[in-house]
Amino acid sequence: MIHKSWVVILVMVFLLASCALPVRRGGRVMAYEDRLRLASIYIQSERFERAIPLLEAAAAQEPGRPEAHSMLGEVLFLSGDLEGAARSLYLAVDAGGDDPLVLNNLAWIELQRGRAPEALGLIERALESNPVPLYPYLDTRARVLKVLGRNGEALQDALTARKIVPEHDTRMISQLEDLIRELEKEAPGPRSY
Repeated sequence: MIHKSWVVILVMVFLLASCALPVRRGGRVMAYEDRLRLASIYIQSERFERAIPLLEAAAAQEPGRPEAHSMLGEVLFLSGDLEGAARSLYLAVDAGGDDPLVLNNLAWIELQRGRAPEALGLIERALESNPVPLYPYLDTRARVLKVLGRNGEALQDALTARKIVPEHDTRMISQLEDLIRELEKEAPGPRSY
């Protein structure tokens, strides 16, 4: 699941990485990094309508770079535009390779668009890179497998994710435990979380 916290983490990582870059002022065209930096500020204040045009301009300015595409995909998702979000995240993957976070988020979007087989392929690609932390990716795959009717595999992923999720992540624990209960109703077995 795409969590707002992942967007905030992505934004903060970008901000920290871009702080050393010079800020262009005056009559020049706004630099790519400056557009992303300003869009990040709007995203943090949940002013997505202000961030979207900046990210679109940055993506057009540097179409071969993944950052603007990825950020735009996240903002469009949070704004409810699943089609636009998917388009932007696919462009991010094309530009930047198999970033596991982008693939995970894209898998969630494809699942919501009713494209579970595509979602499974995306989350499998994300898992190939052994992402850290692992539990959000196992959660995603469990939910995709559930939609595909592969409940035994889904239950195994959900149980594994529940075992490794940090205790302070109470939201994820609750979501996983709900999923495990749903899956156990369909395939009864010993509870092991």
